[in-house]
Amino acid sequence: MWQRIRGILFDNLALKLASLLLALLLYAHVVTDQEREAVVQIPIAAVGLADTLTSVGELPPRVAVKVRGKWKDLIRLNLTRPFLSIDLAGAKPGTFRTSITAADISSRAIPPELTRQISVTEVLDPRSVDLAIEPKATKSLPVRARVVGTPAAGYVLDRAPDVEPDSVRVIGPAKLVGGIDTLYTVAVDITGEREKIQRQVALALPANVANLETRRYVVTITLDRAGADSSSDRTRRR
Repeated sequence: MWQRIRGILFDNLALKLASLLLALLLYAHVVTDQEREAVVQIPIAAVGLADTLTSVGELPPRVAVKVRGKWKDLIRLNLTRPFLSIDLAGAKPGTFRTSITAADISSRAIPPELTRQISVTEVLDPRSVDLAIEPKATKSLPVRARVVGTPAAGYVLDRAPDVEPDSVRVIGPAKLVGGIDTLYTVAVDITGEREKIQRQVALALPANVANLETRRYVVTITLDRAGADSSSDRTRRR
């Protein structure tokens, strides 16, 4: 009996495997040749904005659209990683608004080799893009350390921390940059610390503001024993 079962399973094994593979390929072809509708997330990128201008606010990261086509073509679409470019070449200071239509997706996001095979049936969200366009401005600003936490018992912070470098040149929307007078580092936690602390930290920048210079800042914090003469007191008595 076992020999009979073994014969059924393994006699002409190559032919049986080839037949199975052919059947699977035929099944895959039939399935992927059927038409389907799917929701596709297409990334959005802004291009062409003049160097003297900047956009305020966040561009939607992607647009959801309904597309229809054969399953194999929808798979190809996902593999090509399409994206929709928003052209800001003609943008001027003020509010920039543009709608996103199915025709835009078809002509600017779907690869040319798939435009006849795939149709965009509906734009779901967002259907428009709104951005505030402003002139760029640069400005030099002082940098201060932000300190949080409580030092070890018996120690106090009685002088401003040193920051090196102590200034930074930033660029961003003119209205936003003009309203900033000081920038701070990310928080330095002194919980449980004693005496001198030195940390290398980043700058906490507002949204849409970029650092044109140093990326990291050295913060030096000196803690004194509570009740002891501070360095400023000792200096005055000399």
